[in-house]
Amino acid sequence: MASTPSRATALVQTGPREVRFEQFPLPVLEPGAALLRVEANGLCASDIDSWEVKHSAYEPGVSPFPRINGHEIVGIVEDVGVGPRSDGVRVGDRVAVNPFLGCGRCDACREGAIIRCAGWPFRPNAYGYIPTRHAPALWGGYSTHVYIHPNAILHPFPESTDPLDATLWNPLAAAIDWAVTTPGTTIGTSIAILGCGQRGLAAVVAAKAAGADTILATGLSRDRHKLDLAKEFGADVVVDVETEDLRDAAHLTTGGRGFDVVLDTSPHATGPLLDALDIVRTGGTVVSAGLKTRPIENFPIDLLTLKNIRLIGCGGSSVQSYQQAAGIVASGRFPLGRMRTHVLGFDRLEYGIELLRGDHPEERPINIVITPTMSVA
Repeated sequence: MASTPSRATALVQTGPREVRFEQFPLPVLEPGAALLRVEANGLCASDIDSWEVKHSAYEPGVSPFPRINGHEIVGIVEDVGVGPRSDGVRVGDRVAVNPFLGCGRCDACREGAIIRCAGWPFRPNAYGYIPTRHAPALWGGYSTHVYIHPNAILHPFPESTDPLDATLWNPLAAAIDWAVTTPGTTIGTSIAILGCGQRGLAAVVAAKAAGADTILATGLSRDRHKLDLAKEFGADVVVDVETEDLRDAAHLTTGGRGFDVVLDTSPHATGPLLDALDIVRTGGTVVSAGLKTRPIENFPIDLLTLKNIRLIGCGGSSVQSYQQAAGIVASGRFPLGRMRTHVLGFDRLEYGIELLRGDHPEERPINIVITPTMSVA
């Protein structure tokens, strides 16, 4: 087995849209800690905000720089501190890293909602967001190695699991919370999923795995390839909302009853949330997971009362959903790799952000993976 190098090479963000390569010494590992050799990172919409510094994860007056981004991390455990980890993970295991770090003692941590941990000593409490001034600096996936804190939660995969496929574990965990856990989707549930981006497609997988009886997925005309994937993943009906009438499709699909659950994953656009209220059944549940960034004028609030609708906002993922997602990925039941459209080296990060932002629609991006390599020109 090749020896572990003494230093890690990382892509460090030093300001808005500014990065440079730096080297850091590998940490001396305390009991329970580990060192991860990074294989791949998934790129998600929050990475755009990190790149452009548009998020509010940092307290006023606290600089978010320099830091190593990358929070959808998959890699091989290369070293562990003295004594075994409590989760049984060993050197050589392929794992995904839960992005959130918790104290393990507060109410949120005990409930599995470590995203809301009240006891972690600094903010943000997430890989890919912690500045390098916090020792040992290696808190992000855009590096050859990542420091695994003793409290970090690792999710192992079989050796046979493709590490590129494993990066989809993160969006799938969110989809499980949004499409299944929060609304209570189970065997026999009918669900409409509005939006067929990476997380919308993951929601189709999550709903199918949970036993949903009827799944409808929507997209735009330019999303035809995504709608085709939704069918592959288990959607019974797909609707191009620019050329087809969603209300008619919902009426036909449910026999006029409406859907038990409607999940809106569409970012920015407010129309889909209004559509959700229209096509959900009386007494049904609407889950809003797509950030709109602006208010909805003339919101039909009375419709919630008249139809007895549960409207729930949902963001982030629980420890339990991450565990379930890892199991689905490892099972190989779904061809998740069909979502992967781009694999880029560290030096192509900015291009990956552009793809994600929609600057190159002709590329038809869905799942973008960043690896600790240099891309071939």
